[in-house]
Amino acid sequence: MNFPRLITAIGTRARRLLTARDVLGVALITVFSSPAWAQFEKGTEGLNSVKTWLMSIGGVIFTFAIMFVGIRMMFNAAQWKDVAPVFWGGCLLGGAVTFSSLFF
Repeated sequence: MNFPRLITAIGTRARRLLTARDVLGVALITVFSSPAWAQFEKGTEGLNSVKTWLMSIGGVIFTFAIMFVGIRMMFNAAQWKDVAPVFWGGCLLGGAVTFSSLFF
């Protein structure tokens, strides 16, 4: 294999990848697209509202699961093996809902 020719080809390709015209184009796109962010204010408010609702729903599901397990164990003398599926289901479901709110 001809290594000097390979190195020259790689250098030529690297110079072709990033030219002054490309840098100027990216800079112009960045400068002129920044005012467009002002139009997303209502969308951001809506997504923040969805995020708040998802966090609240996750907390409520987890709280109800803990309450159900506690009440069953205190008043119905249920064993842990009887209420463990409810506890772990509430943890998984509440955690999944809360985790999904992180993507908004």
